[in-house]
Amino acid sequence: MNIEEKAIKFIKTVANSTDKKLYAGNSGGKDSAVVDKLLQISGIDYNSFYTNTTIDPPKTISHIRTNYPYTKILQPKETFYQLVERKGLPTRLNRYCCEYLKEYGSVGKMVFEGVRSAESRQRQGRNYVQCDTRKWQKGAQHIYPIYDWTDEDVYSFIDKHNIELAPHYKTGANRLGCVGCPLVSRKGQRQKEFDLYPKYYEAIKRAITKGMSKNPQWKLTCATDGDGEYAMQWWLSGKTMNEFFPYSFEKTDVCWKKNKNENNLLHLFPVPI
Repeated sequence: MNIEEKAIKFIKTVANSTDKKLYAGNSGGKDSAVVDKLLQISGIDYNSFYTNTTIDPPKTISHIRTNYPYTKILQPKETFYQLVERKGLPTRLNRYCCEYLKEYGSVGKMVFEGVRSAESRQRQGRNYVQCDTRKWQKGAQHIYPIYDWTDEDVYSFIDKHNIELAPHYKTGANRLGCVGCPLVSRKGQRQKEFDLYPKYYEAIKRAITKGMSKNPQWKLTCATDGDGEYAMQWWLSGKTMNEFFPYSFEKTDVCWKKNKNENNLLHLFPVPI
């Protein structure tokens, strides 16, 4: 039994073991394309959806509409830029954007997804059916039919079935996701994406500049004096604030203290009581 037959058998086994409605999360990426094709071949009933993150590469939504007309496009309550203005820039340790822009689509559902262990260290060690233990996910189950597939397996399947990939892949990219995602670990990759799509960079900079002007109590406002470009430089560095900025920070009951290490000057910034 080859990997394609194994995946289809797994899909059918899952479908036959439940009376619940089945879903497929389609990100527009190559792995989602493979999973969707496997689901089509298997002949099971499922509902496909795409969560519009508002920061996916250009033409991703038109690609979905053209090639997956049965896929429902879900719209978030707030765009990525509105979230940045309200909550600040997401980081590896505080990736709140995933919950607001992606993960809400799977709440309470059994969802087929194109997650693979070969993608990253963070995705290794999972089960083929992963029960989501987060309370707000309401018992969601994430199902990974191609979890053990290699990149070579994926591209071989794509070639075999003549699957049209999203326009972003024509830039030489090997992944499709939110432009500038802080979870991307490859050095220089985030800057490369913003070089491809500079309007996204400028839009995020405008959002964080507005956010800092409304939130003088933020640590980032304190560190950058509200300078959006400086904030973006820190964000792209992948470093913590303490690692990037030439200051030490202390939050007291009434203010932030910013101690510039070069001359030991203290600057006070009000914080909410």
